[in-house]
Amino acid sequence: MTPGNRSRLWRTVLKIAVSAALMFVLLRRTSLTELYAIVKTVDIGVLVVAAVCFLASNILGAVQWHQLLTASGVSLTFSRTFRFYFVGLFFNNFLPANIGGDAVKVYDVSRFGSSIYNVIAVTLLDRLLGIFSLCLLAVVATFWLWNRLGPDPYGYYGVIFIACMLPALGLYFFKPLGNLLRKAILKIRPLSIDERVSSVLDYLGKFKARRQLVARLVGFSLIIQALRVSTHMLVGVALGIDLNTILVIQFFVFIPLLSLAMIPPITINGLGIREGLGVLLFAAAGLGEADAFTLEFLTYIISVSVSLLGLLFFVSRAGRRRGREMEPDAV
Repeated sequence: MTPGNRSRLWRTVLKIAVSAALMFVLLRRTSLTELYAIVKTVDIGVLVVAAVCFLASNILGAVQWHQLLTASGVSLTFSRTFRFYFVGLFFNNFLPANIGGDAVKVYDVSRFGSSIYNVIAVTLLDRLLGIFSLCLLAVVATFWLWNRLGPDPYGYYGVIFIACMLPALGLYFFKPLGNLLRKAILKIRPLSIDERVSSVLDYLGKFKARRQLVARLVGFSLIIQALRVSTHMLVGVALGIDLNTILVIQFFVFIPLLSLAMIPPITINGLGIREGLGVLLFAAAGLGEADAFTLEFLTYIISVSVSLLGLLFFVSRAGRRRGREMEPDAV
């Protein structure tokens, strides 16, 4: 085993250990009897609606990625983009890092002759649009809650969301910031990182002149993120949680906080962080620990279940490839 592979293996083992430790602590703090009682009364019909809501958000996510690919000159049919998107979604859930699926998507698209740096730029922009739109929804919700419940802790949450939005706004609207970033990157010589990242930035730069397209995609992304927050709320309804107006708006603050907390790759796809932070946040909103834990864990199960569609696409593709390899040579 090479040193690089050994290092990746140990990082994966560490992430598994962190996730396992967090889940162990959470389950020790939560009554298993209470968890069983909650799960036993789940409204399966509403849970199915939650899954459909999450599926719809990802179908729209595939549409958004396809629009970005088309705008960047990548020529793919939507059916192919759709399959690649869901294969990436599956690997996002089952690879140790939740961006592993993005690498699979980039590889799949670049096999059809597109520049890998162009596809990386588009996929990165797709991610940034999602984060920006989610934070924008959260900022609006945060200030609504601030006006009704006071600045503590919503003032701190607002600062977090705005801080996450500012780099994207700065790079897009403030040219000197982009130039400064490029100069810093050009100093990174090993492995030609300077040339590679500079190529990605070149492709990203082309979208600066297409403000109508980007504005339209931000609006589109707001719908996608609202559907994903709504998935959590529907799971809450399935658990019998009373969704008053304040709690509904709090979902649009708490879920973005959970999403941001899961970005650092310190656990397996956020497992443990999602549930632990969810317990802390929703407890402040009056939910019991068992309800909050079940809410987030069931939402995670829904996301994994929907991503299995990508597994079907991946297996069928692998099956067709094996079938072609086994065909006898023409006489």
